[in-house]
Amino acid sequence: MFAPDCLNGRFAGTDSSPGDSTNWDFLQGLEFDAGPDILSLPVSRPHPTSNERLKEKNRKAQQRARQKKKERAQTVETQLAETAQQLHDLKLRQGQLEARNQLLELAAANRRSGLPAFPAQPELQTEARDVSLTILERTGLVLKEQGSVLVLTVHDQQEEVKVEDIHGMSPTHIAKLYTAYVRKQAQCLLDIEADSGNDSPVLTQLCRWTMEVTAILICFGFGHARNLEVLHSLNMADGTLSQEAPPDHANDSLLATLQLTDAQQQDMMHLRRCLYSKVGQLSRERDTIMSTMPAGSQPTHSQPFQLDFKHTADKLAETKEWADALCTNRANESRAFVYAKLCLSRGILTSIQSALTMVHQYPRGADSKVMLEVLARQLEEPSVQRLSEPCEVDYLQHAADWQGVVQYVDSLDAKSLHGHTPLLNASAQLDKAGA
Repeated sequence: MFAPDCLNGRFAGTDSSPGDSTNWDFLQGLEFDAGPDILSLPVSRPHPTSNERLKEKNRKAQQRARQKKKERAQTVETQLAETAQQLHDLKLRQGQLEARNQLLELAAANRRSGLPAFPAQPELQTEARDVSLTILERTGLVLKEQGSVLVLTVHDQQEEVKVEDIHGMSPTHIAKLYTAYVRKQAQCLLDIEADSGNDSPVLTQLCRWTMEVTAILICFGFGHARNLEVLHSLNMADGTLSQEAPPDHANDSLLATLQLTDAQQQDMMHLRRCLYSKVGQLSRERDTIMSTMPAGSQPTHSQPFQLDFKHTADKLAETKEWADALCTNRANESRAFVYAKLCLSRGILTSIQSALTMVHQYPRGADSKVMLEVLARQLEEPSVQRLSEPCEVDYLQHAADWQGVVQYVDSLDAKSLHGHTPLLNASAQLDKAGA
């Protein structure tokens, strides 16, 4: 590191007297390596003492203990609130049961004393069944003069089956009948030629069998309260229940097979709008009926249910009125779905399309509502919930639209069995007649 020419004096091996001043010029040629920055060196910290470590450990333990205590308190408060709500519900239920027992005791006392007991309430299924039979009677399938019998020809001969017997059929029996009709329909579809006219015997027979199996499903569906649910989950191939819903592509394939015209699609969407507007109106009417039942009349444990005989009779009469109104409302809803099914199967769809629907959806039963919803999804129509809600169309317009559907079904005759009978044209003619 020292330059040779900078060395002098004793550093260069020459003598120099002690009194001479040192020459520091040689420092100018020195080179120093840069050492580490002192500011960057780590600062050594004193190690915590055992006392400090103990304090830190205690602090963390106390923090965990406080958190667990808080969580336990929250859990206890939640359980206490749930228990209090359950106790409240049980007390309310106890009061209602006590009131019901007192009312039954008073009714029994009325019967023993000769006063009228509970009035007979109309049966919902009976009224809905009568509505269905009235509609089917116009098709010529149900003969009321012979005791409400359905004329079936699936076994190549006329058989008169009582409607009440269809009501009580087992799901297995219904599945066998349906399968027999679908096989007949499939054979007819193979025999029908593309240029077959409306007077073709095969086409006439196909239409007859389609109407018969539709009537069987309607009669069975309104025979008992659970039958409609059975039809929705019945596998027609083996009579078992709990069948899984078909995939969406199967319903899309059905619509492609039917080859619906633009006029048919418009009629189907008009029917869908009318149906669910009617159903929404009936639902709101049902809510109104329920709202007329005073909640204050329901007794609680703090307000004993004590009525004299006159008050009890009045309450029974009010209960009968509410029950009658609710049953009528439900019967109107059942009537609406029956009219919609017949409107679609007998008027909007041709007889060939109706048979294709049953054959294509087998082993599931033909579901017209599913077909309407699939088409509505493809055409981006409003949802069922949206159609059921109140809208700018007033009550009279809803009533007029639905009355058009009813008169349309009532006007269908033998001439309109095979082809498409326009629904919108019939509704327009009805509007002109009303104007």
